Amino acid sequence: MDTVKIIFGVIGNETNTFSSEIGTFQRWASGWAVGQDVLNYFRNVPGYYIGGMLRAAQEAGAEVIPTVNLMGAGPVIRKEALDYAMDTMCGIIAQHKDEADGICMGLHGAGVAEGVDDLETYTLEKVREIVGDEMPITVSLDLHGNITDDMVRLSDGLFGLKEYPHVDMADAGYLAMKSLIRILRGEIHPETAVAHIPMFTNLCNANTFDMPMREFKEHVAAYVKEHGLIDATFFQGFPYADVACAGASVVVVAERGQNAQAAADELARWVWDHRHALDVECLSPAQALDRAAEELQKPGKGYVVINDAADNPGGGCPCDGTWLLQELLRRDVPRSILGYLHDPEMAEKAHAAGVGGTVSGLLGGKTDQIHGAPVEIRDALVCALSDGKAVCVSPMMQGAAFNYGKTARLRIGQVEVVVSSLLAGQTLDDRPFLVTGADINDYDIVCVKSTNHFRAFFQSRAKAIVTTNPPGIHTADYSLLTYHKIRRPIYPLDPETTF
Repeated sequence: MDTVKIIFGVIGNETNTFSSEIGTFQRWASGWAVGQDVLNYFRNVPGYYIGGMLRAAQEAGAEVIPTVNLMGAGPVIRKEALDYAMDTMCGIIAQHKDEADGICMGLHGAGVAEGVDDLETYTLEKVREIVGDEMPITVSLDLHGNITDDMVRLSDGLFGLKEYPHVDMADAGYLAMKSLIRILRGEIHPETAVAHIPMFTNLCNANTFDMPMREFKEHVAAYVKEHGLIDATFFQGFPYADVACAGASVVVVAERGQNAQAAADELARWVWDHRHALDVECLSPAQALDRAAEELQKPGKGYVVINDAADNPGGGCPCDGTWLLQELLRRDVPRSILGYLHDPEMAEKAHAAGVGGTVSGLLGGKTDQIHGAPVEIRDALVCALSDGKAVCVSPMMQGAAFNYGKTARLRIGQVEVVVSSLLAGQTLDDRPFLVTGADINDYDIVCVKSTNHFRAFFQSRAKAIVTTNPPGIHTADYSLLTYHKIRRPIYPLDPETTF
């Protein structure tokens, strides 16, 4: 078989089941594209799954048939939203199944919908109903996937991200597509195995650029090379999905006969034995600001980033939490800026007032009380306004278009805050600030709502990074969350857990 034809697409969600929001299609539909628009929108986005898939197909001379792109983070997806997305994708697959040789899918691994605790298995089952059991299907997955045995059973290879921040999305898409083409051409005959680890990885200490997580990444990579495996991934899992399959795991893809399960088990044991290296210190906003002040006193120039990990919209949070903002305002921290805060009402007020005008009212805290109460502001100065349209320059999602909607930069005392009318994911780079004319190099304290993805841009630029973990549905203190469905015991919630 020389020329092959591949159906491909991306559909997934990082679902935070602790969210009080409603999982409408609009809340989910980040980057929604159908058919030819998938190619039009993402062909020139090199830092995304689809860019990698297309590069592999082009190198191999394979033809591609696009289905959909839909990858977001948020609350439990409503049934009607899931049905619409799935019907659209499956309709295209059914239309082209007889001309296709295989399917390459970009899934997430931590999706939850009404009545569906394992969105990836649900998706693969729907696809299998159309194409049968014989057609090869390979899958790229997010590093924070909660991997199940059914995902392994329904696919011909699961290929996870290795980096957090996810600067290697294109690499995962490339490997999934390239492996599929090699399967179709008889070059490899893979088998996949998963080893489940009874632990939640603390995502605040999971940055693969630095120690300790870098050692985990490098150990797995060295094992793959030493044993000649096709691929292996230490999936950190997603602890904010209260489902039975939540937790860390190791997935190995090996040539048939290499005993993929034994390799997965060996790697999982190594991860478990080194789990204490991932324990993390949780700082309150006050402690984080104290730490930032200490960093500013050290030799060298530059700003300090304080990242609010507990209100990370990339993990399904509302992005309107106020715990850090409250402390900034209480101290009236000079040369400080927070961006961005999702508050459509305040953004509209600012645009009505115009640059140089003032706004008053309640800022933030309008989704729930977990992330802090609304802050009453009076006569905040409107410094700048924007339509919120930007193109990402971070190595993660580089080239992707973002729209923050009506955006404004407010000055409250000595503190500046960027507010937006649209929720466009977590802050990945300086674009949410720059659209309002703010150069982050002009500030001492730059506050963002993100756990680790911001590091792809900021880590090489900031003088220091300090993480705060106030109450929130993405907090590093898992004891603050009320679980009902997860498997117990599990570390670190149950310190005496054995493996």
